[in-house]
Amino acid sequence: MAHPLQELVHKGWLWQGREATEQLAPEQFIDSGWPDLNRRLGGGWLRGAVHELQVRCHFQGELALLMPTLVAQQKPCLWVNPPAMPYWPGLAHRQLARAPLWLQERDPKLALWAIEQALKSETLGIVVAWLNKPEAAVVRRLQQVAAKHDQLVFIVTAWQASTEARAYVNRLQLDWQNESLQIAILKRRAGWPLPAFPCAVSSFLPPRRQRSA
Repeated sequence: MAHPLQELVHKGWLWQGREATEQLAPEQFIDSGWPDLNRRLGGGWLRGAVHELQVRCHFQGELALLMPTLVAQQKPCLWVNPPAMPYWPGLAHRQLARAPLWLQERDPKLALWAIEQALKSETLGIVVAWLNKPEAAVVRRLQQVAAKHDQLVFIVTAWQASTEARAYVNRLQLDWQNESLQIAILKRRAGWPLPAFPCAVSSFLPPRRQRSA
């Protein structure tokens, strides 16, 4: 006698998580530079999407995680409200071809407007924004603009003990433990959430950070 769960799968009444990836072509993804992360996300960072990176504190390795993707881009990226002024010599050492444009804007509405204009621009590439727990309507609006213009957005937010519903395509929680960056996937287009796994971002950290790590 078949197991009840197997009967539900056979009838198509049970969603199996991996079905989402079967509908997406490889060209719809951008390589994250981390094979384990690519596999868990179904192919990499989905184009035309907003991705959330939750951090306990700044500079835990979030930029090192994004560095392979930023390096591969031909267009300059925009950083909105970074917690510190970008250090161009350090970024150039990591082979970032162009210095990022950066903007400090305390007014949330003006910051949102600037992000939207960047997404609509054909001369700018990836947008990385540090926002303090943006409201659901803000994330939904950014997701609509990113999808329309096939742009990639990363929102760095504070660590959340309980995750409220947001329109992010992927939601990652970053933490530095056991001498490595641990990435937990809270939400993904590819299926169910996944527990934390190590990501070897140390190669993209400055030498002093590598020694401290």
